[in-house]
Amino acid sequence: MTEQDWSNIFSDNLISLLNEANMTQQELSKETGLSRATISSYINGRRLPGIKAIINIGYVLDCDLNELIDFGDLIE
Repeated sequence: MTEQDWSNIFSDNLISLLNEANMTQQELSKETGLSRATISSYINGRRLPGIKAIINIGYVLDCDLNELIDFGDLIE
């Protein structure tokens, strides 16, 4: 799987979780401390977040990290 594939998967999952949480990109930005431009780049599949950003986003969205990106057997 390419980095772009991972980025697209993360993007799709993030959009879905934002919709479920009724949260905007701006609200996610404020809650995570990530810039609005960074959140937008994740949403548009232009950038793949690092582990710290994934953890922060998961915490704010109150979701399992595997819902954002499948780490396989690395996280249980």
